[in-house]
Amino acid sequence: MLNKQSTLSLMSHPSVYQAIVSPLLPLLREEVAQLKSDDYSLSLYCFSMNLCYAIIAGIRSIRLLITEAKTSKDAQEAGITLASPSMYSEAFCRYDPLVFKRLFLGLLDQLSFKEIPEINALGRFILMDGSIFPAIKTMEWASYKQTANGIKLHLSFELNRMIPVQFISTDANGSEKKALQSLLEKGTTYIADRGYIAFALFEQIEKQSAFFIIRVKSNMGYTVQNAVSIQLPENWQKHLSKVTDSHILFTGDQQKNSYRLITFKALGETYRIATNRFDLQTHEIIMLYAYRWQIELFFRCIKRCFNGLHLWTHHQKGIEIQFYLYLITYLLLLNFKQRSHDQLDEPETTEEAVARAKPTKKKPMNTVTRTPECGIVTLLGDKLKGIWKIGIHWLKAVKNCLASPWDLETIKLLNSV
Repeated sequence: MLNKQSTLSLMSHPSVYQAIVSPLLPLLREEVAQLKSDDYSLSLYCFSMNLCYAIIAGIRSIRLLITEAKTSKDAQEAGITLASPSMYSEAFCRYDPLVFKRLFLGLLDQLSFKEIPEINALGRFILMDGSIFPAIKTMEWASYKQTANGIKLHLSFELNRMIPVQFISTDANGSEKKALQSLLEKGTTYIADRGYIAFALFEQIEKQSAFFIIRVKSNMGYTVQNAVSIQLPENWQKHLSKVTDSHILFTGDQQKNSYRLITFKALGETYRIATNRFDLQTHEIIMLYAYRWQIELFFRCIKRCFNGLHLWTHHQKGIEIQFYLYLITYLLLLNFKQRSHDQLDEPETTEEAVARAKPTKKKPMNTVTRTPECGIVTLLGDKLKGIWKIGIHWLKAVKNCLASPWDLETIKLLNSV
């Protein structure tokens, strides 16, 4: 049952596509208004909306988008402008990537994404990784190997809200460590894999009053200063073995900084995780590192679900625009999914309202709600799929419903996938 406020919000019944892109429109109009001249058949507004539609609808290439604009009633009703391949090529060179960066940051600032309170209680966490996108041989600026070129997308993905927040694009040989160093923010904990190991980077993170949780290589020598008491949840003990937690000094670190090293064995593989978060419990660090996989799932979404392996342009600035459009569309889709999920919330009963109004014992000011013993993965369960996951089946359902009214029936259908 929809509550009264939800019912009123659905009276006009915009289409699913209109509901998805509605947060972008005022920001895009502001950018258009700032242009001195944009008298082109494929204007900034049309160029941006056409490509957002292509991503949402799963259209793989510019030529297929043109065919869609010519022949699809749904695309025509969505306002997709018919343009030639050369018009798209010119637009990718004509517009500044900073325009799309402002659109992306504007959405981050204005949209309210659901947060995971159990993670928020432990701080702000950024997953950091780089992923390579293949490029053709004529794209000489995207040097990689003698036989192939490539582009690397260096991404900051916020774990607390499960959203991308920053990126840098370089040639495929671009340094992941330098990318992280340029994106550091005070008070944030960065979670990364072994490609980010460097004592100079560890030192820089500490100088920025930031933190890290990074897997280190097995051949890195160290001396133990003292052991940390370990209390693992009981049901974790059948999955993990040989767990240690120590304050250590790396033998190769000329600065002789003290760090914390957690080691454990899982599924036959040994893990060594270094961190400067001395306040977290052992199982919290293990679980936070396990969530590094979410950034891999995001890259898979971009490459497979958004058809990101197919480049729309070979121009360096155009590639940056393409990446920003992927991130913009991801935010629009996640916001739409969470809004749709909220529309099906049951109204609060009188008994629930009374129970919520009863005074509760206040917790001490400095205490936080620690990760439950079941672990974050088990805790979230279906919520992760229902609220934060942009999966291929849900995207297929959205594509099939783009022209449908965003009403109760469609909302129930999309929430059932």
